[in-house]
Amino acid sequence: MQLGTVELGKIPRVILAINDDNLEEKLFKARELKIDLIEARIDLLKNLSKENIKRFLDTIGDFGFYTVATVRPMWEGGKFSKDEEKRLNTIKEVAEHPVVAAIDIELRAEKIIKRVITYTKSLRKKVIVSFHDFEKTPSSDEILNIASRAKEIGGDIVKCAFKANSIQDVSNTACTMKSIDMPKIFMLMGDKGSISRVDGFFFGSLLTYTFFGESVAPGQIEAENLIKLLMKFYPDYRKEKLKTEKVI
Repeated sequence: MQLGTVELGKIPRVILAINDDNLEEKLFKARELKIDLIEARIDLLKNLSKENIKRFLDTIGDFGFYTVATVRPMWEGGKFSKDEEKRLNTIKEVAEHPVVAAIDIELRAEKIIKRVITYTKSLRKKVIVSFHDFEKTPSSDEILNIASRAKEIGGDIVKCAFKANSIQDVSNTACTMKSIDMPKIFMLMGDKGSISRVDGFFFGSLLTYTFFGESVAPGQIEAENLIKLLMKFYPDYRKEKLKTEKVI
């Protein structure tokens, strides 16, 4: 599977979550570190006017990146506070931008998810169906049900983010996710779950999320540290990095 020009599944891939704070500085650094993709957190922008969103995405494109665009509502840990119809309109506008390779939409967005999927796929772009639990890790059966629902509704990738309250939560989730027969991204939030952002690829996860400055989710590993860990544990990733000018 590809997002833009980035092939997923062969080696670890890193996606950087950003808003418009110090945007060009972050993009310069991302390009230097050979970050693979940008998560464009539209909901975290200071100004949600059409002009500002376009300027934000244009700037990302100017640096050569494709994006996964996210307009996360407050009820699932984001900052978008308007109603779902207004969010749908924003998502449609964002999906049309050429740097947007995929849209992230929540499984629980029952009022708009089918329309988001239909519209995004009409543009020949991918849909990531996401599910977050900021308090606990669901049971294996519940995780399998989440993935089944994401696939049935038309998602191309299922993304699961759960709060790890024990090391067992991490191991159980990894083993369950490995058994899921569809493209997936998963991570465990919190200090106990940080390891999943490195070892998730052994269990089939396609992307790991990172940040510069302030994390957007508990347990994320800062970009330079994350890349060092991936280079240590994944020889193919290290080989790919050593082809570039920047060596960590």
